[in-house]
Amino acid sequence: MAGLQISDARIVNIVNRVSSKKILIVHCQSKDDDLSARAMNYGESYSWSFGDNFWRARVGLFWCRLALEDKRLSFDAFTEQRNGGGYAVTGYDVNETGVYGPDDCNKWRRSETESELLHQWKQIQLH
Repeated sequence: MAGLQISDARIVNIVNRVSSKKILIVHCQSKDDDLSARAMNYGESYSWSFGDNFWRARVGLFWCRLALEDKRLSFDAFTEQRNGGGYAVTGYDVNETGVYGPDDCNKWRRSETESELLHQWKQIQLH
């Protein structure tokens, strides 16, 4: 049936801006969907989309765990309360300092200068 729209798709996009010689590991999931870990090279982008489920209930939370050599970081990539205000795309850049995003999570960033550091890396002990 043309024009039938069952869900309003949301998109989360993560871009690797870490040094070109380092691999970024990204593992994102929600309560119901494990998107599995991905190894990303410099400049690569990882995106996924989602919407209402069959019963019109929204996915309320996607979180991500990131690894970069001996550093780790976890953050909520999408929460309905913060990101669900009618905007379709939430984008993040990851570099050696941490995760950057728009100063307003409901606004798609137009340039590097419009993003702010949202989450910093934590050093871990490797055995």
